[in-house]
Amino acid sequence: MKIKTILVFILSMAAVVCNGQSFLGKYHKLTKRNLSEFFSDWKAYSDNVASKAMNNDSLIIEIIKSESTPIPTDESDHATGKEVSPRYVVVPQYIHIIKYRTDVDTTYARPNFGMPLFIKDSIGKQCFLDSITPVLPKDGLYLTSDIEKILSKFVGGLIKGKKIEKINDKNVRKLREYIPVDYGHWGGYWWFTSFPLITEICYSNNLIAVARRTSWCTGDTFWYIKENGKYVKRQKKVSSWIE
Repeated sequence: MKIKTILVFILSMAAVVCNGQSFLGKYHKLTKRNLSEFFSDWKAYSDNVASKAMNNDSLIIEIIKSESTPIPTDESDHATGKEVSPRYVVVPQYIHIIKYRTDVDTTYARPNFGMPLFIKDSIGKQCFLDSITPVLPKDGLYLTSDIEKILSKFVGGLIKGKKIEKINDKNVRKLREYIPVDYGHWGGYWWFTSFPLITEICYSNNLIAVARRTSWCTGDTFWYIKENGKYVKRQKKVSSWIE
């Protein structure tokens, strides 16, 4: 049993290294003692990724900046009632983009939270999936799925079988000194990103649709419609929702 556990750990660490996140190999378990060092390593990793990111689409980069500029907020500590200002801004390392080679039907997209729907059979023909690394903001960190897993284990409240484990409130309070921490509306998961957070972009010949999560339980969609050869933002939201 021990051999199997060790093998799983070695394979998981190898996957982390291959993904360029070799620093995570130092943190089999995140604790209050190594938390400061973890964030120093995470910041160094993020700065390195940002220095090597190749972003050729200036339009999309500008839209991402406009629609995901973090709103300065304080994290409320429910136990003490004090407001805590996180030290870092957290953004996703990759933002997913669905690129269409044709015009999309905006009439059909509007009731679908403002987002066009692609059919799997059309990938490679009319549309393809892509991703982009956003510009790293000041005091910024890139969040990945591997980093998210480590943070989630540190604060608890995850789904174990048919139950949800207890949240470690002390660890939550400590983590909030560094980054935003919000428990998922449906339970069993966390949000460690700064809001608003772009969750998806649809990019077609006539429309750029930007879907965002504006908090742990709300979201919206904005449209950029092509007019006279340029994409122009519609100031009114196409849709908004609350969980």
